[in-house]
Amino acid sequence: MRNLKLSKGDKLPYRLTVERADLTFSAAHFLLKHEKCARLHGHNYKVRVEVASDLLDGKHMVIDFFSIRELARKACEPLDHRVLIPAKSNEISIKECENEVEVVLTDRRYVFPRSDVALLPLEATTVEKIAEYLYAKIREKLPEGFNLKVSVEEAEGAIATFEL
Repeated sequence: MRNLKLSKGDKLPYRLTVERADLTFSAAHFLLKHEKCARLHGHNYKVRVEVASDLLDGKHMVIDFFSIRELARKACEPLDHRVLIPAKSNEISIKECENEVEVVLTDRRYVFPRSDVALLPLEATTVEKIAEYLYAKIREKLPEGFNLKVSVEEAEGAIATFEL
């Protein structure tokens, strides 16, 4: 197999895309400082993962569809049917008790069962930051040598993508 000589910025010739019905999650969130979306609301998120390489493996594949799908599914699973809370936000106060999570914003207070909450290491739960979060989760388990791109759709046609 030949090794292609690529310059920085060149597109990698082999790209695998995984976008399936099981790469979804339903979750509630709120966006601070947003006129409409500051209220607690939810979405049925769809996730798309692309993996690119300049080489194919011994089976003539970029990476096995099943393995990348499983990495993505495992990254999405802890978010499904949860309230997504941006734990790194300086604009909210979070208090964790044994069975509850209290979230205090400037003008409101929520108390959720602990099992219903995903505290994310994010400043906000925008679709852009959720895409970045899922990228990081998949990247940490993905073998070296692959480019990764993660897209998240929060509503039809409203898609954010994160790629380094």
